[in-house]
Amino acid sequence: MTQRTLHFKRRALAMLTGYGLEGEQRMAKQIAKMQLGIFPTEKSNKVYTGKDTRAIRLSQDAPWTLPKFAGPEKLVFFYSKGGVGKTTICANLGITLAMAGHRVLLIDLDPQASLSLLFDIDVEREIITFGDAIDAHLAGKVLDLSRAVLRPIQDLDLGLIPADQRLVRTDMMMVQAQFREQIFEKVLRRNTELTSQYDFILIDTPPSVSSLSFSAVAASDRIMAVVELASMAVKASGNLFSLVMELKEGRGRQIPITFIPNMLHGGKQYTRETLEAIRSSVAETPGVSVTNTVIPEYIGLARQRTRGGPRTLMEHEPTSPVGLKLIELAQEIEVMAANDLPTEV
Repeated sequence: MTQRTLHFKRRALAMLTGYGLEGEQRMAKQIAKMQLGIFPTEKSNKVYTGKDTRAIRLSQDAPWTLPKFAGPEKLVFFYSKGGVGKTTICANLGITLAMAGHRVLLIDLDPQASLSLLFDIDVEREIITFGDAIDAHLAGKVLDLSRAVLRPIQDLDLGLIPADQRLVRTDMMMVQAQFREQIFEKVLRRNTELTSQYDFILIDTPPSVSSLSFSAVAASDRIMAVVELASMAVKASGNLFSLVMELKEGRGRQIPITFIPNMLHGGKQYTRETLEAIRSSVAETPGVSVTNTVIPEYIGLARQRTRGGPRTLMEHEPTSPVGLKLIELAQEIEVMAANDLPTEV
């Protein structure tokens, strides 16, 4: 794994802390008072990290106060159609939340390991995955999940539990297990010492309904369904609603669904028509919502390959139009989490 570093400039800090560009000078006085930031080289301007954002948002009179949750908000990124940008949004949102001062854990449950590869994880070498913890659970043992957590980006409170092809075998074993929809949650409960360290847990699943993804959905506080603004978007949501109804009938709990519209293109009328169709289709459905934030189509949001390997947009362009939309999305997610979870005073 190549260790990456994420430092960002004052403009990004202003957006992440709620000061905005119009309040950048006011924020400058605050960061000078708190002695935040570092000089990466002798003659360069200061740069900042997620710790700096956290310090500002926890300070008195912060324009965007950092909430303190009683436990982690578990968001599962699930959609039965591939190629919609689910993993890309999951990765970038996780980084954005960490840049905004939160402690974030990413869990990769896709045997193809797309999320892990995006963070330069060598999935061919010996790694510990969430599947290993499930395998141990099925064998009546307990695996300490903290052994699986990797730190792919320096100066960012972001952990990652990677994936590899062995998750296929784990899923096959779960098919034969009793109460398989409870297994993911039971593994998390046995690792509360680890999970309690985080504000958000983002779980990336394969683009299919499997025993593993079904169990992850059952354990989550909210389903985040990234939906591409294309003609099949509304139809593809049917599998998602069926899954939620099955869980409601089996466990008596309806898991909220939040759609994240992705790839809006101003010059393509059908993307706007699809967005309106999605909003109309869920307008009166209890427990289902669509984010106010819509992610525009932008080639830079896809994986960027550099000499050091793939990178996310938030590492390269946090104040690009799409980067600012991701910050808006993170703000929305915070509000949702505050509604889902009790907050500490």
